[in-house]
Amino acid sequence: MINEKYKEIVDFIRSLYKTKDTISLHEPVFRGNEKKYLDECIDSTYVSSVGKFVDLFEQRVAEFTGAKRAISVVNGTSALHAALTLTGVKPGDEVITQSLTFIATCNAISYCGASPVFVDVDLDTMGLSPTSLKLFLEENCEKTNGNVLNKKTGNKISTCVPMHTFGHPARIKEISDICNEWDIPLIEDAAESLGSYVGDAHTGLFGKCGIPNLNAALGCA
Repeated sequence: MINEKYKEIVDFIRSLYKTKDTISLHEPVFRGNEKKYLDECIDSTYVSSVGKFVDLFEQRVAEFTGAKRAISVVNGTSALHAALTLTGVKPGDEVITQSLTFIATCNAISYCGASPVFVDVDLDTMGLSPTSLKLFLEENCEKTNGNVLNKKTGNKISTCVPMHTFGHPARIKEISDICNEWDIPLIEDAAESLGSYVGDAHTGLFGKCGIPNLNAALGCA
């Protein structure tokens, strides 16, 4: 039985797909030139991580988002893991993220041997709250020898990873300003926000790098 709280949302979604009993999360659709390009890709034998279509895809995504460069990666977790490693996250460090997120964000942090620190989200954006982030840093952290340390644990705060929930941009400008003030690298988990903008800037462009996602992942810088 559908919880009454969500019935209006479910009814709206079902009204968009009147002819279907079920609504697929990702249903393959091959229209126009898709099948032609797929056949060409298979015939070329480059069906994984290299080939002209991968290069073209990365170029087009960089152009669309306004990033300097886009790199196609096997999945979002791998892209986040790589980004965290490149920003210097080490075992024993702590990484600030938000309390409402997808498991991949925390998995990537754990793969580095680091621990996620959960900070509250804003109700209207469902993304990391800059107010809560500022409060957490002021009450729990201090700058020591160029590092930001958690006074309670003694661990280094290495990175901050907000997530743009359901494609709704978090208050990323404010988050970026706070991270810059504290010298904490910012990585945007933009997995759900390809096509989302803050003003004229695409999400994923406010930190060291951003991770939009199409099930296969993209690292944009």
